[in-house]
This record gives sequence, structure tokens and C-alpha cells, in this order.
Amino acid sequence: MCGRYTLIESDEDLEAWFEAVIKEIEEVGPNYNVAPTHNMPVVGQNREGQRTIQQFRWGLLPFWAKEKKVGYSMINARAESVDTKKSFKRSFERYRCLIPASGFYEWKGQKGNKTPYYIHPTHEPMFAFAGIYNVWESPEGEKIPTYSIITTDANEKMSDLHDRMPVMLLKEEWDEWLNPENHNTKALKQLLTPFPDDAIDFYQVDKAVNNVRNNSEELLEKVNGE
Repeated sequence: MCGRYTLIESDEDLEAWFEAVIKEIEEVGPNYNVAPTHNMPVVGQNREGQRTIQQFRWGLLPFWAKEKKVGYSMINARAESVDTKKSFKRSFERYRCLIPASGFYEWKGQKGNKTPYYIHPTHEPMFAFAGIYNVWESPEGEKIPTYSIITTDANEKMSDLHDRMPVMLLKEEWDEWLNPENHNTKALKQLLTPFPDDAIDFYQVDKAVNNVRNNSEELLEKVNGE
């Protein structure tokens, strides 16, 4: 599961790292506590091969949804069933994206007394989560672009915290994933594997991150002498 993440890089950093052009995006600024329903940058690719960065709402609203609240249960899509589950199948085949993230949070421990940890990349400036999207149209005709983060089994290092982790794609996999002409779901599923152990690290952070209203760089500070 991935229920909170961060994105602290500037718009210029995003454009440079993803070799993309920002299109129709508001200034979001550093976000140290991204939560479901937030509007965040995602990277897509048009049929001419140009990558673009736009702002979508976190929490996929599938074509059959009748109201926005459905998205709360669609923030993640499991790699094992993304090609068969009704809510995700169409998007996985046709509408794939990358979600830029500086890192993400995970909690360890017993319910009611869980300890938050911050997971970050060790070799690259940020992660590129594998995502799917859909532009949902409400009964009133409002169009809302929404996305979901694909998760897979945790790698060995991450398994100390949780049994799941987001799918983070390597740079050499981006073109295959984003290509809108690529409908080979069997080959695409082969990309949905755990990230290398040595490419991530994590440390304990303060429980202030539990409250989505807290959103400052202090959330990333190490605690307990780590």
C-alpha cells in the first residue's frame, strides 16, 4: 500500500529529470505530505512521443463511478490484478502514467500505535511510480483526471516495514510504460516488479505525519537518533 508520499522538487527539476514539458499545471510547491484527493503532477506521453506533466487528482475514478468518493478506495492498484480488475483493466491497457515522488511514508507496528518511516531513493533524485489514470466525467458533465499508484510485493529491505511497496520504474523502462500505442499487457506486467534493495533506504520520522494537515519539511527529520 502507498497512502502518503512527498514531492519536494521544483517544476524545473521535474521537467529536466523526466525530459517533459509542463502543461496546464498550477504551482503546487513542495508537498511533504501528499494524501488522497490531492492534485499532483503526473507524467504522460502523447502519440508523438513528447512527455508532458499535468495535474491529476489522486484516487482513480473509473468510468463506471457515479460519485467522487469512489476514488478514496482506488488510490492503489495491485500489480497482480491490474490487468483483470474491472476498475483498472481499461486504464492499464490504455492510460498509463508516471507519478513523480521524492519519497513515501510507511507505518510499522500494531494498529493504534504504528511508527511512521520515510522511504527515499539512494541513487536517483526521485522515484517514478508506475501509475494508471482515467479522466472521469461526472453526471453533471464535470471532467476530472484521476490516478492510482500500482503496488507490488515488497523487496527484501522494504519487507522490514510492510509487505507491499509502490512499483518504481527504472528510467530505461519509462518509454515502454508510457507509450500510448503499447497495449501488450502481458509485457507491461513484467515491469511491475519490486525495486532493487540497494536503490532505497528509510528512517523513522515523527508521528506528526499522521495528520494530513501537517505539511512542512520538519516531517522529514529523523527521530530517535537515526
